[in-house]
Amino acid sequence: MNLGWKTVRGDEAGGAGSVVDPFVADAQLGGYRLLEPLGAGGMAEVWRAKSFGPGGFEREVVIKRIQSAYASDPEFVSLFLDEARISGLLHHPNVVEVHGFGEHQGTPYLVMEYVEGPSVSRVLRALHSTQRRMPPAIAAYVAREVCRALAYVHDLTDDSGRPLAIVHRDVTPANILLTRSGGVKLLDFGVAKFRCSESLTRAGTVRGKPAYLAPEQIEEKSLDRRVDLFALGVVLHEMLSLEHLFAGDSDLVTVRKVLEMEIPRPSSRCAGVPDALDAIVMKALERDRRLRYQTAGEMARDLDEIVVASGLRIEEITAFVAALEADMREMQLRAASLIRAESERSPMPARAARSGSAAPTVRERGRARERRAPRRSGAALAGVALVAAALAAAFGLHVNVTKNVARAATPPAIECSRSPG
Repeated sequence: MNLGWKTVRGDEAGGAGSVVDPFVADAQLGGYRLLEPLGAGGMAEVWRAKSFGPGGFEREVVIKRIQSAYASDPEFVSLFLDEARISGLLHHPNVVEVHGFGEHQGTPYLVMEYVEGPSVSRVLRALHSTQRRMPPAIAAYVAREVCRALAYVHDLTDDSGRPLAIVHRDVTPANILLTRSGGVKLLDFGVAKFRCSESLTRAGTVRGKPAYLAPEQIEEKSLDRRVDLFALGVVLHEMLSLEHLFAGDSDLVTVRKVLEMEIPRPSSRCAGVPDALDAIVMKALERDRRLRYQTAGEMARDLDEIVVASGLRIEEITAFVAALEADMREMQLRAASLIRAESERSPMPARAARSGSAAPTVRERGRARERRAPRRSGAALAGVALVAAALAAAFGLHVNVTKNVARAATPPAIECSRSPG
């Protein structure tokens, strides 16, 4: 599950002088060995881990737990427990599977399926940076598979047959994964709402990301499954246009756009979008939920017609994902190469001692220039590092330059993220 990963420094991973936290690389957590952190969200941190068994059995998993800063907050703990309860009920090929739930030193954690492949948010950044487009048929396919996940989740019942009324509330590009085998998986039920939920949303608090909220969420009306279909409509629009639909300079601007902005048809921003796909997006984005798709199954059927009519093959999807991942790896290497090359071109000369004479000699002026050189070469190195970071960020990679980059004689450490988002 490419939620993001980074290389951990020795002092962060239980090195000399550090406090040994059980959540560090190579530490054991029950029957799991933690391999590397995959990132952190609003309240949780996620790790790639591996379980072992008799006869050489190995299995990669993801461990998710509440961040230590929130571990004593009853509201966050309640939300996490709700996520565990929901996730334990879900078994569908388009939903990231949860294998188990445990507790370590009083902090609960989830054991989840590890999925190889990029999130849609990372795909969109890579496409935007390379000035490429997502084929409309592939965008329709991704949305159809998410609809299938939502149809399953929305229709889930308890043992007595009563609807659980699960609403995801966070259908965003970061929470949709494309697998290398051409699959699509929905993840993260951390802010989901359902009938048996123990956590209550306080008045005036809206769960979810502003740019993907349905109007009724912003207006604090009662919520149902249709908010997820509005959010998916936003995601589908962005996959086709490669532009943020509602995102503004602030949350206030964003929610005003959600409520008031005239919504353009995707074909107005991207040539080649079929009229039928345009119509699906616009119906999903109806502000009046009575005019919106009423069920995910209904939306999936319309999208299925687009996918079937296109003749899309699974090989095209896997090739699309493979090509994007190759672009991302190339960008990562280019960023590292830029920093390394600049460091090799700009060695840091030793500082010269300043003479005490009143009038500096030619040699002393030269030495003064030498003393200023580290600042210039260090600034150049930092500049190149920032360029590399910007390039990498466009592909969903994180390039972290050490604070003393201007003084370092060797390239700074690079921390690369396969995420998100």
